[in-house]
Amino acid sequence: MSGYKGHIAGAVVVNTAYVAAIKFTPTTILERWNSSLADWQLTAGLFVIAILFGLFPDIDTNSKGQDIFYGMAFIVEIILILTGKFEPAAYLGLLAMTPIVGKHRGWTHSKAAMVLVPAPIVLIPYLHNKHALTLGALLYGAAVAGYFSHLLLDGLIIKAIRFKGRSSWNG
Repeated sequence: MSGYKGHIAGAVVVNTAYVAAIKFTPTTILERWNSSLADWQLTAGLFVIAILFGLFPDIDTNSKGQDIFYGMAFIVEIILILTGKFEPAAYLGLLAMTPIVGKHRGWTHSKAAMVLVPAPIVLIPYLHNKHALTLGALLYGAAVAGYFSHLLLDGLIIKAIRFKGRSSWNG
């Protein structure tokens, strides 16, 4: 089990691979994504999302990871509210509350949660605007990449890999 620093680093590494895969995939559907990745704000947003979802499974415990997650989520909430994006702010608030409905290393540490928890990122915008699918899918991928990194570092993807104890990556 990795500490918050390990989970942040893991999310950055896995998301870097995700962004590189998108950037260098020669598929016509991904051409819009590739041109969008030139926008540094979108690229930075992908890393923020990956880090948030890399910390998400552990936010049900009093930890440094919880402090970082809620600190980042609070800043994003303020920005969303100030820019009049109340619906995304409400969804983020709802998402941030979900871990408290279970026990630690319960449903938040499952492969199903890795796929389902970030699903509103792609589904909700698509329901309102069919053209939002490309951007939503891009953001969803970053969320799954971050979540995957957490489960990988906790040894829940490949059982032989489990980072225990304190190291330079642990908090």
